[in-house]
Amino acid sequence: MSESNWNSPAPGDLELVRRFLNTWKIPAGTGEPADELAALLGDAGAWEERFPGWPPGPEGAGELLARLRGDLREMLDVTEGWAEGLNGWLGGYPLVARVVEEDGGVSIRYEPAPEAGFAGRVLAAVARGVEDGTFSRLKACPDCRWVFYDKSRSKTRVWCGMYAGEGGRACGTISKVRRYRQKRRGAAST
Repeated sequence: MSESNWNSPAPGDLELVRRFLNTWKIPAGTGEPADELAALLGDAGAWEERFPGWPPGPEGAGELLARLRGDLREMLDVTEGWAEGLNGWLGGYPLVARVVEEDGGVSIRYEPAPEAGFAGRVLAAVARGVEDGTFSRLKACPDCRWVFYDKSRSKTRVWCGMYAGEGGRACGTISKVRRYRQKRRGAAST
């Protein structure tokens, strides 16, 4: 399976947000939710591998990060009202906007206060993604709940993938086959 299907990286720091959101998922084959956050927080090497250069923050931040992850995942599934939830988080983790000259142009970079830790870095990346329109391309598969970055031109991708491969799922195909079989059973019973 190509990376562009089920595991397309998001641009810039939004990719680390996508990885953070995917510390909770429903693995292929089990159907049972799996939460990797506590294990990652307990293993500095694994944390650094998953989130290079983004330290987890103060000890005991696990509950806070789990709440942030849950709230951000919920924001992916709604089209209205999510801004209020994000503003609530930003109220507790204010960001500093910095104008940066790079590549012959000027852009705005959001930075959390140093004491904001990982949660502040995640929120800064989300704020930037909201501003440049990339956050709306993060979506959670309705079947396995894997968060993927929708690179499609129309921004209408629904599932993490259509074809299974190494490490990937075929949630789109599975859903379509399930719907087809339900229709056939319904037609056969009438």
